[in-house]
Amino acid sequence: MGKLAAKRATVKLLAAALCVLAFSSAVFAADKTYKIKVGNTTDPDHPLNVCLEEAAKLMREKSGGRLDATVFPSSQLGSLRTITEGLQMGTIEMGTQSPGGLASFMPLYGVLELPYLYSSHADAYKIVDGPIGNELDEMFRKKTGVRVLGYVLNFHRNVTNSKRPIKHPEDFKGLKLRVPETKSIMDTIALLGATPIPMGFGEVYTSLSQGIIDGQENPVSVIWASKLYEVQKYLSMTGHAYSPAVVTISDQFYESLPEDLQKIIVESVAEVRASTREAVERQDQDLVTQLKEKGMEINEVDVTEFRKLMEPLYKAFVDENGPEAAEFLKRIRESL
Repeated sequence: MGKLAAKRATVKLLAAALCVLAFSSAVFAADKTYKIKVGNTTDPDHPLNVCLEEAAKLMREKSGGRLDATVFPSSQLGSLRTITEGLQMGTIEMGTQSPGGLASFMPLYGVLELPYLYSSHADAYKIVDGPIGNELDEMFRKKTGVRVLGYVLNFHRNVTNSKRPIKHPEDFKGLKLRVPETKSIMDTIALLGATPIPMGFGEVYTSLSQGIIDGQENPVSVIWASKLYEVQKYLSMTGHAYSPAVVTISDQFYESLPEDLQKIIVESVAEVRASTREAVERQDQDLVTQLKEKGMEINEVDVTEFRKLMEPLYKAFVDENGPEAAEFLKRIRESL
């Protein structure tokens, strides 16, 4: 055999070996099971956890078991911040957050959760699902290594306490209120005159029952699911912030997946989003009625009184985060 023929034979053998290797890799990838731990802080029967359980079920079914997703509710994997840090470190694959919580990693994200920014659920969906939300999501992925999969539902945040109804801003004065580790919410509560106490949600019920704090602020679904009516007398419908629940995933983990499984994850989250949003909006009023039946005193407020007090907070947000923050805030206001 001449040198040229020998070289051609070697090339053919190498090509055949590469084909076998590629085929073997493809078969291995198709057979491999990817375990996904989904971290969440809400109780098992909370709408957000129900949504995540449904998404996990869809991932398992659509992938034929190749995606083995398990939801861990009730802060089993830690606080919201701990979960996001786990996504960065690769110890957790998926989790939940809020824009305010994400702002502790990228302050600009806080623009989505500024108080009294939206007048309706539809307003919030328009922003977070649209170009503004998408731009912030991509900026966050590049900065932190955490990918936003979508905003599955929005909640009005309202205040409960054991001292008195809150009907006017001055009623906040002197109250110690638990808040999440979210700068926009901490600043809002402080601006209204109460003392914000950052605390993991897992500690809230006990702290309320022992009188360590006077109250807290959360959507009515959280108040109901966590049985806060057992340790709180007053619920005031302040609606001081919309808090979109964000589903996130480790970008490193996401990029390690075959494309078909990436698509299944994205589709599964998108599929449960619409039904969850509708369910939550229907549920809110029903839960207010049920909380009344549990003995809570519930009052509405005139939000115009509260909204007028928020301009210093908007200005402070822009001053702290620069021209980019001013531009995003301007775009949001012009879009609504």
